[in-house]
Amino acid sequence: MKPPSVPVRIMAVASVLALALVGLVVREGRARSGGQEVVLAISGYDPRSLLTGHYVRFQFRSEHPGGTPCPPGHGGFSRRPGAWVALKRQGDHHVATGATLSREAAQKLGEVVVRGDLDCLARPAPETTWVVLNLGLDRLHTDQAQAETIQKQLAATRNAPVTARAVVSVGADGKARLKGLIVNSERTDLGWY
Repeated sequence: MKPPSVPVRIMAVASVLALALVGLVVREGRARSGGQEVVLAISGYDPRSLLTGHYVRFQFRSEHPGGTPCPPGHGGFSRRPGAWVALKRQGDHHVATGATLSREAAQKLGEVVVRGDLDCLARPAPETTWVVLNLGLDRLHTDQAQAETIQKQLAATRNAPVTARAVVSVGADGKARLKGLIVNSERTDLGWY
């Protein structure tokens, strides 16, 4: 039996890779739609350029009055793969209540647990305590016109109370997946999956 020609083998490999990519997109889409939805405060964080290409960069950051105690575990697990953050609902969004090195310990601190870590920063004047989350997400890809509009709105949050939110799906695996952004009460959802 004669082996298939080179073009046939190339087409076979390309087909397998295309099917694998489609499978990955479908799997992530199902995980995103099946996860628990949480809303987290965000702000633009790159003062040089919030917009690079067709995506908007942001940071999960909630602001609290000066003197507010930092959540337990802040800064201690920076970027460790096994770290977990506990979240609880506060009004129309969720806030971090602590970080631990195990899922079980995080579940004792909040309603929802997600893989990631947190840091707490105190700013002296005006007195503000910032809680910053690292969940492995920091950008929303979108078309250029929409990205420029969102970027302008997020730029205004750098020196003002946060009015922007990220809609995140937390899957059974604890992974955070971005669903969209809410800026000035306008929700922008990811629509490609």
